[in-house]
Amino acid sequence: MINEHDSEYLRILRHSTAHLLASAISELYPNVLNTIGPAIEDKFYYDFDFQDIKISSSDFPLIEDKMKEISKSWVNFERFEVSSEEAKKEFAHNPYKLELIEEINSKGEKITIYQSGKFRDLCRGGHVENPNRELIHFKLLSIAGAYWRGDEKNKMLTRIYGTAFSTKEELDKYLQDYEDRKKYDHRELNKIMDLFTQSDLVGNGSSAVSQRRSNATGFRL
Repeated sequence: MINEHDSEYLRILRHSTAHLLASAISELYPNVLNTIGPAIEDKFYYDFDFQDIKISSSDFPLIEDKMKEISKSWVNFERFEVSSEEAKKEFAHNPYKLELIEEINSKGEKITIYQSGKFRDLCRGGHVENPNRELIHFKLLSIAGAYWRGDEKNKMLTRIYGTAFSTKEELDKYLQDYEDRKKYDHRELNKIMDLFTQSDLVGNGSSAVSQRRSNATGFRL
């Protein structure tokens, strides 16, 4: 029996939620290209090629609402084992998926597609059994740039991070801790920035770094 609080279940839950995010993005932004979406530590992410579309964290409420709407119709994750030719035909419009298909095929591994509702994605598996009842307590956290396959020679993609838990209480606690960590990080950054400030309340010898910058540049930070 799966314990809905253990790490393996949470990994599966978060990976499943990454599928849900990709589905919502596909509906809201039809021309966006999906790439990959794994679970990592206490979060998940999915990388997208938004092409000319500009997106920011201000779009998260819209995306989350679409995720909640879609999840209600997801009764399961259905597995399809396909040939490389079938997979290439289905994802012919997506060069990132085609690259993954070639890689899987070269290793002699099975190519599988998982479907929930109308959304289908190339995936090895590991999903919750009842997505409409389990993909409920999630939150999108941040947005960042990421090179495809981690190679700076490749195109920069848009990475959306999120997290998911089995209960609202666990999610709320995580989000509170997450905000507290961000505040702490900001305080630490302020301490670093203070190295480059001057104050009449502090002795003249207290900011040698700032004085050197002032002498060199003609202005103070």
